[in-house]
Order: sequence, then C-alpha cells, then structure tokens
Amino acid sequence: MVAGAQQMGTRAGPEAARGQVAEVFRSFQGEGLLLGRRQVFVRLGGCTVGCRYCDTGWALEHTSSVAVPGESGVRLSNPLDVAQVLDLVERVDPGGRAPVSLTGGEPLEQPEFAEALVQAWAQASAPREVMLETSGLQQAALARLAPQVRWIACDLKLPTATGRAAALDEHAVVLASGALGDTESFFKLIVDGDTPDDEVRRAGELLAAHAPGSTVYLQPVTPLGGSPALPRERLDGLADGLEAQGLQVRVVPQVHKQLGVR
Repeated sequence: MVAGAQQMGTRAGPEAARGQVAEVFRSFQGEGLLLGRRQVFVRLGGCTVGCRYCDTGWALEHTSSVAVPGESGVRLSNPLDVAQVLDLVERVDPGGRAPVSLTGGEPLEQPEFAEALVQAWAQASAPREVMLETSGLQQAALARLAPQVRWIACDLKLPTATGRAAALDEHAVVLASGALGDTESFFKLIVDGDTPDDEVRRAGELLAAHAPGSTVYLQPVTPLGGSPALPRERLDGLADGLEAQGLQVRVVPQVHKQLGVR
C-alpha cells in the first residue's frame, strides 16, 4: 500500500468482505435506462465472459491496486474491504446524491463482496440506490443480488461476440429461473457487423418468452477488438424484428464515448 492511503477505510465494525476493485469514479451514465444521469461507477475487477468488443479490457484481470480519486499517485492495495470502497465513493460524490453503478469486469463473479457493498449502501446514513450491470449469466449470484438493487442492466451475450457457442442457451436458463426478480430490469443487446440476424432473433425470442414487453437497448457496437461497425442499413431490420416480438426497442450507442467522458 502506498504511503498516505493507510488512513482510509478504518470504520469500526465486524471484519468486512474483501474484493477486487478496478476503479471508482463519477460520471454520466452513457448507456441504457439511466442514460445521461449522474452516477458513481464502482468497477470490480475480473471477468471470464470474453466479449471481443469490451472497452474495459484492462479490468478483466485482477489488478494489484486501485487509484484513490483526487490523490495523485496514491493507491490502495487489492483486495479492498467494504469500508474502503465506501470511502472512495464518498470522495467522488460527497453526501450520497448519485446512485451507484456496480459494474465490471463482471461484479457477479464476486457475489459475496458485491452483496456486502449493496447492503452497506442501503444501510448508510445517506443511502444510495444501486444499478447492477451484469452479463446476467451467473444464475445463483443474480438471484441473490436482484432483490437488493433497484435496477439491473442485463446484457444479452451473443455467441459471435463472446466465442461462447451456448451463450444464448445459458441466458435462457437464467431468464426461465426468474433470477431477475421484480427489479427495474432492462436488457442491452450489442450488435456489430458480424452479428447474424438469427442470433438477434433468438435473443428476442428468449425475452418474449421470459420477459415479455421488456425494454431492449439495441446498441450498435463501438468498434474495438476486431469487432466491426454495424452497417446502418441493417439497423432498421434488427429493430423491426425485435419490435415484432413485442419488445420495447431503443437504439442507443455509447453516448459517453460521444461526450468524451468515462
């Protein structure tokens, strides 16, 4: 741990859960239901899903430390405890005004730590609402966290984007289980120039069967990692197909990229 960081996270109480944290910062939400809303982003480290268009590839592995916002050169050694994360959040957004986006990586690959954070924010003197951003592929962890957060931003991972041939089968199992509960859930479907129409159609069928009438954010990819841009002429057909399945479709790219913010 770098000198000067030891004073953080010394709140009294039982020994906290510990986990891998990649970064904590405040910005504007650039995707999905809370688009344009100020949020605090708590990015947990580690993800095994393998999306080729991932724009936070550095957070797929555990990092040795995390920067302390506002303290040049000061870092905390991973893993962090809950109190340390709460302190980082308070540094970037004093007073608890902004809701938290618990994101990754994949936060549900650290379910105990993610749950401890959510519970701590709920019990704080200035409680924070939480949006869980997840692939939605971890059924048990999702069922555990869903009742404790307000929003869930659930990606639908497609085989061509992840290399997981059974990705949609995995989603089908999770959706059929009801693991999302009664949260204000919405779905993101990222599509690129290689995305087959059949994958989008099948994703729509899954939602129509298990989350009828739900809102789907059809997100043209920000080309990264060899993921080619979606041709404009394909966008209408993909959106029309999802709407024909009774879904509420919103076509929104990564707005934070256009704003030049994180």
